[in-house]
Amino acid sequence: MPDRVAVSSADFIRNIGFWQGEALRRPISITHHGRERLVLATPEAFRTDTGQPSEEAEAAMSALRADFAAMLTNLDDAYFAFDGRQVVTDCNAISEAFIGRAAADMRGMTALEIMPQPLASMIHDRIARVLRSRKSESFEASAFDGRRVEARVFPMAGGAALLMHNMTEVSTLRREVERARALDAALHAHATAAAIRLDARSRIEAVDDVFCRVSGFRRDDVLGHRFLDVIAPMQRREIGELLERVLREGITHETPLTLVAKHGAEMPGQLTVAPIISDASAHGAQAIWSPTAGQHEGQRAA
Repeated sequence: MPDRVAVSSADFIRNIGFWQGEALRRPISITHHGRERLVLATPEAFRTDTGQPSEEAEAAMSALRADFAAMLTNLDDAYFAFDGRQVVTDCNAISEAFIGRAAADMRGMTALEIMPQPLASMIHDRIARVLRSRKSESFEASAFDGRRVEARVFPMAGGAALLMHNMTEVSTLRREVERARALDAALHAHATAAAIRLDARSRIEAVDDVFCRVSGFRRDDVLGHRFLDVIAPMQRREIGELLERVLREGITHETPLTLVAKHGAEMPGQLTVAPIISDASAHGAQAIWSPTAGQHEGQRAA
């Protein structure tokens, strides 16, 4: 067989359309961990003098088809293959669940016929551009009853292919992070609300500038120390039990709380504490303390 070009199996899967086109010009050696595993080439490259494929070639092609089928079966993305007329020629099981139609019903149809708008038009236009340019394109879009998808269209030897990934959860998390950042910025700009973050043992992990200003403590004075150490002695048992419930039950509590400043002054106020939950388990808590109205007026007068 003529000299062939080596490509890793990962690269071959990512750019299968490109490498199929290359195989029409010269054989492609597909490697796995640096060792040659399969060879992709035109049928003529495998034919013997009798004009029939050799047993070795037949076995290699069978293995390649099996690997391709296994890849489609285990692919987390919805996969569609389109011919030059933008008609669906192949798809995987994920695509059936994604669209809600059987693969047999989708074959022979276009994206405009099987997908809802406006996603259908976006995909239809991207496939047309990829067929013309032979260059891959990626984009994100909303579809399927508010779901968010990430799509990639890339060229293949006989047309183009589409991969779609459900990004709804990631998109939702992005929005939650954006809202949390905005809330955090508003809290830090508040003149009297002090933010205190606790670990799973109710020790202080972080405090903001407001806490330092109203209490007189520097951050280094309190980080790593028990939160109970800066609470009025008569409330320590009650607040300790409350923090245990917050961390154990994963619920939010609000209660009056008197903090003790660096020089012993007591500062009555209101405490709200919420668990920081990961994998259904609290690994810390976020507390917000604000002085009572009288205390706030006293601080402003001072």
